[in-house]
Amino acid sequence: MGHIHASKKCQGCALFADSKLFCAQLNGAELDALSQKSRTLSMKRGDSLEHEALAHWPLIAIDSGVLSMQHLLQDGRKTIAALFMRGDIVDLRNVSNRNRGALIALGKVDVCRLSPKVFEDVMARNPDAQRVIWENLRDQAFRAMDHSGDIAKKQALEKLASFIFECRNRQVGYKDGDLVEIPVRRVDLAEYLGMQPETVSRCFKDLEKRGIIEAPSLKMLRLLNVPMLRRIANGDKDAPIREGKMKVLKFAG
Repeated sequence: MGHIHASKKCQGCALFADSKLFCAQLNGAELDALSQKSRTLSMKRGDSLEHEALAHWPLIAIDSGVLSMQHLLQDGRKTIAALFMRGDIVDLRNVSNRNRGALIALGKVDVCRLSPKVFEDVMARNPDAQRVIWENLRDQAFRAMDHSGDIAKKQALEKLASFIFECRNRQVGYKDGDLVEIPVRRVDLAEYLGMQPETVSRCFKDLEKRGIIEAPSLKMLRLLNVPMLRRIANGDKDAPIREGKMKVLKFAG
C-alpha cells in the first residue's frame, strides 16, 4: 500500500508502517475511513482505559509500549493476566463483564482506538486484513494457553526462561537475534509470572552465573547459550553450567 494514502497521524504508526501489521493491509479509502473514525491515545505508566470508554471504543490497537490486562482480587492482591505489545489488537466487543480486568499501561503506550463499524466493513471486504487479524488473535490465544501452563506447572527459573523466549519471539527491530529486550519492569514481570520481584532478580542472576545470558542492563539481555535456555524453558531447571564455554560464548559475535 502506498504511504501517500496515509493521514498524518497514521504515517508514524507501526500498524501502518510495518508491512505485516493490520493497517498496512488497507487500501487508501479503507485507511482514510478508519483514520477519520478512530482515535489515538498516548498513555503513561499507570494510566488505564476506563470501562465507560471501552464501551464506546472496545477495539484497541497497540502502536508502541506494553498494555497489561490486570485483575484485582478481593484482598487487594493484583495479577497481570496478559501483556499486549506492538501490533496486537485487543478486541473487547461483546464482553459481558469488563469489570473482571482493567487495561493498564506499564510505561509509555500509544494506542489507536479503532472504529468498530469501519473495522467490520474492512474485515468484510479485505482478505489480507482478515488474515492479519486472525493470526494476531490466534497468537494471543496460544500465548494465553502457554502462560496458563507456565503459571500452573513451571518453577521460577523455568517461567523466566519461557518469558525470555516470549519477548524474543515478539520483538522487532533487532538484527542480532541474540539480543532480547525485556519491555517491562521487574516488578511487573513478577506479577505476570506469579513470583516475587526478589525471585525474578535471583533467577536472572542464576542464568548469568550459568553463562546462559548476560544482562548489560535491566532492559536488555544477550543470549549466550540458547539451547541451554531452551532446556530450562522446557522444564529442565537444573540444566548445568557448561564449563569452559562461558567466555567463548560471551565474546561470540
